[in-house]
Amino acid sequence: MLLQGNAEVMQETDRKLGMEFSILAEKFIKGRQIDLIATHGQTIAHDDGISTQQIGDPQYLKQKMQVPVVYNFRQADIDAGGNGAPLMPFLDWILFQDSYHDTITLNLGGVANISFIPKSGKRNEVIGFDTGPGMALIDECCNKFYNEPIDMDGVHAKQGKVIEDILDELMAHKFIQKMPPKSTGRDEFGRKFLNQIIQKYSAFSPDDLIRTFCAFTAKSIAENLNKFINFNNSEIQLIISGGGVHHPVLMDDIRKYTKISNLKTADVIEIEPDLKETLLMAVIGVARIQEMKANMPSVTGAEMTVMLGDLVQY
Repeated sequence: MLLQGNAEVMQETDRKLGMEFSILAEKFIKGRQIDLIATHGQTIAHDDGISTQQIGDPQYLKQKMQVPVVYNFRQADIDAGGNGAPLMPFLDWILFQDSYHDTITLNLGGVANISFIPKSGKRNEVIGFDTGPGMALIDECCNKFYNEPIDMDGVHAKQGKVIEDILDELMAHKFIQKMPPKSTGRDEFGRKFLNQIIQKYSAFSPDDLIRTFCAFTAKSIAENLNKFINFNNSEIQLIISGGGVHHPVLMDDIRKYTKISNLKTADVIEIEPDLKETLLMAVIGVARIQEMKANMPSVTGAEMTVMLGDLVQY
């Protein structure tokens, strides 16, 4: 559900984040000519098919950069009866619809989400959903115990061991077993969830927890692929993007649990793995300007295709 709190605090946070986005955008663009800005904003609440809330007032980007701004990408799909997430399958369909072979993409952000683009290239046969946590639990654990934002180069995971009892409990989580369409976030796999695990399994070291979270992320991805997508391991290609590609332990676990030998990072399609989500926002922004329908009903459960995003005109 949408966050219920002090309305004035929420408005002020929305305003300040919007101002910060405009400052960062100006520094990044450095006077170059641009035609459009697409901004997703920061998600602070999302309830599948019911509500979604992003903050970062786009008016400041419009005022500072003097170009149209597209924002609020998820609400139109929810209004059409969908979940409003995930968004990535639209870009993946554009990229791989002419591949003539089945492709699975995996994005490892805070959450792990997959797209399956069949060799037919048919839009209504694309499958996509969140599988569970990506880097969220690993990052939260590093932050809590080491005051580090990430497990750089897997240094902590390499020194831990997988605790099978914890892994079994994690794999029994209702979201992992839930049928698509589905999406999740840190409200489900974040700090609160981490603290519950720590409280219950206080005898284990932080490194053991981090190592177990790596296994959980990888095993939950494999479980979802095997349960909800029909593919041949020897014929499929798995292309991975997101910050998780830099974590060697997690990547090894994904190879181990999925048993997919043809596993690559997004570099093979000349997309920087850390920037694929950025490309997605730009593509949806352009689609909105071109009045193209960018949601994927086969993914989100929406009743129809619709244009995504609201437009702040200059």
